[in-house]
Amino acid sequence: MGGVGAGLALATGGLGTSLFRRSTFGYDGMQYSGPGIQAITPNDKFYVVTKNVIDPRVQAAQWRLGIGGLVDRPATYTFEDLRAMRTVVQETTLSCISNPVGGGLQSNAMWTGVPFRDLLDEAGPADSAVEVLVTAVDGYSDTFSLAKAMEPTTLVAYEMNGEPLPERHGYPARILVPGLFGEKNVKWVTNIELVDTDAKGFYEQQGWGPEFVVPTRSRFTEPDFAQPLVVGAMVTLRGTAFAGDRGVSRVEVSADDAKTWNNAELEYSSSPLAWVLWRYDWRPERMGEVPLLVRATDGKGDLQISEARDVAPQGATGLHRVMARVQA
Repeated sequence: MGGVGAGLALATGGLGTSLFRRSTFGYDGMQYSGPGIQAITPNDKFYVVTKNVIDPRVQAAQWRLGIGGLVDRPATYTFEDLRAMRTVVQETTLSCISNPVGGGLQSNAMWTGVPFRDLLDEAGPADSAVEVLVTAVDGYSDTFSLAKAMEPTTLVAYEMNGEPLPERHGYPARILVPGLFGEKNVKWVTNIELVDTDAKGFYEQQGWGPEFVVPTRSRFTEPDFAQPLVVGAMVTLRGTAFAGDRGVSRVEVSADDAKTWNNAELEYSSSPLAWVLWRYDWRPERMGEVPLLVRATDGKGDLQISEARDVAPQGATGLHRVMARVQA
């Protein structure tokens, strides 16, 4: 999410300042875009969004993860307990609900963590439980369905690209919920509660939602369209496409304002949970301004929504359109 939100969001209750030191820098809205996009985003370039002016810096030795609510066996885990459990390594792209069409609030990483359902199986969800309420050290909370929590790809992650989670990405542990917008992937997680009501998370209480499923999106990342192209000279167009947890089966480019479409090559396509990197070699045939558009089809065969919709309240839709300046 963009913006400061509710301002300072500090830990309360028994956590206190013994659990974390205070970070005094802000980085809301750091994006990953432009030429040179890598298939796996380096940790220091992965997009960042926070509601906080001051983010928590958690001490792993004092961190605890509680699981309670409508469960038969409430439990508390230390960081070492978590690391001792069965782990998986999973490539997953995250995208912010406030990312506009063509925007850079989207990145891809290899995550290591514990399947969420393993923790729930140990706790024993009650028959009446329908949702999971996740709370972070900074007081942030969000929810998703119990059914989503039980999917094998939903994780409690503690490593990012083979390294401990960076502080700004939720150290020591965060939730990973493929297919849902970034706000559901709670950082600095400290408590998991099963509930029998339709609970609302931090941003949902502010009017976002009610749907948080990532729609199919695609964008241009290169070349630098601020620079003119040369008529008759081949140029390679590149970009990304992402469809939540549905995968991307095809990317198409139009150079005549959507009258016709041509298939792009998928240069990188490794997981239905991750973006693809695409390329299309194009030779401009006329001088002047030429509109270029890109669209994607997801793994279920559904075409990207072309209707333009603003980011609020459920995430932007529409096609990324750029103007190429072609000269002699």
